[in-house]
Amino acid sequence: MERKGYDRDKLHNDNRGYSIIELIIVLAIIAIIMGTVFYSIILIFSANAKSCANNIQRSIGDCKVTTMGKADAYMELYRNDDGIYTRMHVTESDGTVTDGEPQKVGTNKVEVGYIAKDSGGAETPLMPGSSIEIRFDRSSGGFKAGTSGVLYEELYVRGGSKNYAIVLTELTGKSEVEARPMPTP
Repeated sequence: MERKGYDRDKLHNDNRGYSIIELIIVLAIIAIIMGTVFYSIILIFSANAKSCANNIQRSIGDCKVTTMGKADAYMELYRNDDGIYTRMHVTESDGTVTDGEPQKVGTNKVEVGYIAKDSGGAETPLMPGSSIEIRFDRSSGGFKAGTSGVLYEELYVRGGSKNYAIVLTELTGKSEVEARPMPTP
């Protein structure tokens, strides 16, 4: 007894699996999705680096303006376990020191460091718990060495596939953000 519409040969022909074309199409779709996700992650980390570099430059400018109008001020740039921060310390003309509120300028996903003047271009990363001081000479507006005696010629910020340098011009106190190629390891 045979059922109506049932074809035994057709049942065996439909059980042959995927064709090579179908497999290639599925693999191509997976590759496109993975490439898009990877590229998006790189863009997010790159955006973090650019934002951090711009925030540091803005803090440097604010410190310079404060120094030119107050008795003395300096900016502290430091790294905590949860990110990159700046903090301004202002010494009034009567000698009282006011510590500003810490400002988070970058996430922990970016690398920040510096190149000290007279270091031969050696880069020093800013490690958790370490900090640097950026000071200005009130009479000229240029950068001057902090309590550690170090004068910085450049700060760098890296994240994702981006590398930014904040170039510090000693005589004028000018800071400028420049995009640079990533250094070779």
